[in-house]
Amino acid sequence: MRKYSHPAESVTPSLANDMKNSIRLFRAQRNFYITSFAIFLAFVIRRLINMIIIQAEMLEKSSQIIQEAERAKELAKTTVLAHTIHSAGDSNVSELQAQLESLQYLLNEEKNKTKLLEEQINQWKTKYEKTYDLQNDK
Repeated sequence: MRKYSHPAESVTPSLANDMKNSIRLFRAQRNFYITSFAIFLAFVIRRLINMIIIQAEMLEKSSQIIQEAERAKELAKTTVLAHTIHSAGDSNVSELQAQLESLQYLLNEEKNKTKLLEEQINQWKTKYEKTYDLQNDK
């Protein structure tokens, strides 16, 4: 900061020289603080963008899993309906019920996966909020 000070000046400095030196010192400090704040903001913005990208990816994954589960559910319904129409035997009904149960199990698994992804999203969100609060407290 004392880059502009000259300790080897004349013994009787004038008021104008003192003012010039004070102004130079003030400007040097001001520029230093502005630069430091800009660097800090660059890091904060970079981290914020990374968190937004991660959250968007997780939302996309969860929506894909939900769509897959809905497709599996519709496929199960159409399969069950097609088999019940074409078959009249009791053995086919039990097989269809077994298939229906297995497809419902798969559907429940997909729902559980979506819940896990939503929990992960919430965890990332809380982590982000904590780091954001810590950054703001400083």
